[in-house]
Amino acid sequence: MNTFHEHLAIIYDEHLIAEKDDICDVDVTKLRSPLMKKMHKEKCGGKEKDSAMRRAAKKAGMSRKDRDTLYNEREK
Repeated sequence: MNTFHEHLAIIYDEHLIAEKDDICDVDVTKLRSPLMKKMHKEKCGGKEKDSAMRRAAKKAGMSRKDRDTLYNEREK
């Protein structure tokens, strides 16, 4: 069972989501409840981390799927 403050945070998050029509349209930093943050992460996924290797691979034309695997995991 949620505490009163957790319940208020969930209600606040539901209003934010209702305004945007989709949870992915709401910035995760604006969500207050851990439950809604978890739902946002599951539904919308995480962003790709920006590193020098990832930027170089992107410029080289590698797809996201190929950039997410390790070099020795790929079959040739």
